[in-house]
Amino acid sequence: MEDILQNQLIVGGVTANQGETKWGPATQVELRDGTQVSLPVIVVNGAEEGPTLVITAATHPTEVIGIETVRRITRELIDPKKLNGRVIAFPVANPLGYQFGTYTSPHDGLNLSVSYPGNSKGQMTSRFANFIWENAAKKADLCIDFHENIKPCLSFIMVGAAADQETEKRAVDSAKAFGLTIIRKSADSAWELPGKKKTDLSYSATCMANKIPAFTPELQNSTEQAFREDEASIQVGVRGILNVMKHLKMIPGKIEEQSGVKVLHGNFEARTMISTERGGKVHRLVETGVKLKKGTPVAKVYNVYGNIVETVEMPEDGYIWGWHVKEFTCQTGSNIAFYFVDV
Repeated sequence: MEDILQNQLIVGGVTANQGETKWGPATQVELRDGTQVSLPVIVVNGAEEGPTLVITAATHPTEVIGIETVRRITRELIDPKKLNGRVIAFPVANPLGYQFGTYTSPHDGLNLSVSYPGNSKGQMTSRFANFIWENAAKKADLCIDFHENIKPCLSFIMVGAAADQETEKRAVDSAKAFGLTIIRKSADSAWELPGKKKTDLSYSATCMANKIPAFTPELQNSTEQAFREDEASIQVGVRGILNVMKHLKMIPGKIEEQSGVKVLHGNFEARTMISTERGGKVHRLVETGVKLKKGTPVAKVYNVYGNIVETVEMPEDGYIWGWHVKEFTCQTGSNIAFYFVDV
């Protein structure tokens, strides 16, 4: 959000007058042959003053449910003439990875999710992160970054910690309005992600550290494209965003409970991932979103001869929210599952 002049909302190369929805390339980078790759943005500038909501999707471009969620919210369901405030949506936050259907950017090997606040003079992924941060997130009242897990998984919301208690409360209250299981993430519960540098933070962590409430919905279905499963997950995302907008008084209406999805209530906190010691084929033994006792077998590892070489156990009382997308097979030290506990 570079500026607001005479009721105009300007995000890079896209300008929306009050009561308008506009879209187009916000900024761009150049590949080795001079081909431009643009960062798309959809800007909804409400007729009345109100909060600024920033939504990002396809931060990991293999996770595509958020793209359709953003489309329906911004192009079908929001009338800018009846909106209080502004919505700035980046439907494909990482267009570099999107070109190849990859989790990270193949051009520079960076993971956009943990590249914030980025660098306007850095590598291409870092420049996109910096643009989103400087021109939208930095001036927002709430930021929402859509992510996904492969099925079977628990749909939930990750909310990080903030030094400022009011920022943390606003993030949690907005997450409650979204309507899914809330899992908190403390500073010591983070795991290493590909492309992460010591100076980088996740998108949500950068927001929270700068007193901007933020959270991350983790929905179901990043690899299976069966229409019914996709549609159910899209509905969860759409209902959640509309609920948040009602909570922020951007649109009228009552908050609706999520349906067709398991919602757990408790004081949940994320932990590190469950890993293996041996190599082989992973056979999963438990369901996601079900409380498991410490020592419960969660997976067996078979070698190529069909022998069980390891039984992987739950490290403490808790729940598995999802399985690592790559780890149908494993090697020594492979992460196979994400888990959380009720503290």
